[in-house]
Amino acid sequence: MRLRENYGGVPRGLPLGYEVRTGVELWSTWEDMVVTIAGPRTGKTTSYSIPHIMAAPGPVIATSNKRDIVDATRGPRSERGRVDIYDPQQVYGVAPEFSWPPLSYVTDEVTAKKMAAHFAAGSRELGAHTDAFFDPAGQDLLTGFMLAASMANYDIIQVPTWLAQPGNQEPVEILRHYKFDVLADILLSHVTGPSDQRGGIYGTAQTMTTCLSTRTILPWIVCSDDRPVFDPDLFVRSGGTLYSISREGQGSTGPLVTALTVAVVEAAERYANQCVGGRLPTPLVGALDELANICRWGDLPDQYSHFGSKGIILNAILQNWAQGELVWGEKGMWKLWAAANIAIYGGGVKERAFTENMAAAIGEYERLDVSDSRSESGRSVSRSHHMRSIMPASDLESLPRGRSVIFASGARPCLVKTRPWMNEPYAPDIRASIDTYGPKAVKRKVHQ
Repeated sequence: MRLRENYGGVPRGLPLGYEVRTGVELWSTWEDMVVTIAGPRTGKTTSYSIPHIMAAPGPVIATSNKRDIVDATRGPRSERGRVDIYDPQQVYGVAPEFSWPPLSYVTDEVTAKKMAAHFAAGSRELGAHTDAFFDPAGQDLLTGFMLAASMANYDIIQVPTWLAQPGNQEPVEILRHYKFDVLADILLSHVTGPSDQRGGIYGTAQTMTTCLSTRTILPWIVCSDDRPVFDPDLFVRSGGTLYSISREGQGSTGPLVTALTVAVVEAAERYANQCVGGRLPTPLVGALDELANICRWGDLPDQYSHFGSKGIILNAILQNWAQGELVWGEKGMWKLWAAANIAIYGGGVKERAFTENMAAAIGEYERLDVSDSRSESGRSVSRSHHMRSIMPASDLESLPRGRSVIFASGARPCLVKTRPWMNEPYAPDIRASIDTYGPKAVKRKVHQ
């Protein structure tokens, strides 16, 4: 499948591997969206994330909860443009060279609501039950506070300050001043509500903004004369690389990673709408690893299908199907899977319902069984035809490392030999990058 032979001056899209039966080299096109599901230690990083970053002809955004992607590709990508590392939780341990004030994204009720949703989704444990009243109300409170802070040119740390002052009507007054009267009325009802109810709403919103209470993240989110401000609109035009890193669990800065990722992709959309054909002149590639843990983009399934037509090529990477259901619900996960032109299963998943669905999609073959029997009356041969699964669920669950099954639009599923970076011509560049930026290099610098 190749809709554009030479889009962006690059004839091929992202490398997928080699078909096992024929040895044919498989690539996506620059219009194909990708979803990858593979368990831990199955080679997602070595066979997909790193090769996809290396294949990108233009800007790259990569998310992760560990440093290996950065170490491996930082060197080669720096030769193509500026490299920025967003590491507010100090997973990588790099000092902030720029800041990105999240409220720079918030310009109206819609963007404020999106920002609050990122904080709400990223702050709760996967699968945690939500309260039908307090969670939506807490998110509404957060929406109003974020928009008020943005209008007044406050930093986002003003939001937890207001949350610590129940009854403070300054945010309401700001919204009224800027003619956001409906949101101001909603906010006022929460600010002046009964004390018990108000306490629950404020407490819920405070939980959503826990990551803002860590002092070490301030240089990343507050403007300073010492550091430039990251500009998503400039980034998508520059061909640079942005690595966004966070851990999952308590203290996660996942809401900030999500917000920055969404800001970049939406900036790419705006730029594409201004370009010939409504698409980027050079594709943007997103290697979104650990998506369900650190980048819980709630609207992603609804938007995924149209990104490819704009030249925004994302690979949403999950460890299993259940992760996706916990973030987007059953229907949302099916929508994301269906919206991908290319769905990759890389093994290591022991979810029988999921693997049985894949086995059914792969299909069946007709098997001829021949039995030969002898008796006193002579020999008899019987033949029977039975339908058998081409690749049953048990085979999918035990798929060996170095093999993937790819489901592509308009093509039969195929078994693929993966392409780990160690086997590619650019392997020396990757090794040199790891030697320069990896943990051993850091230790050498410390001891010097």
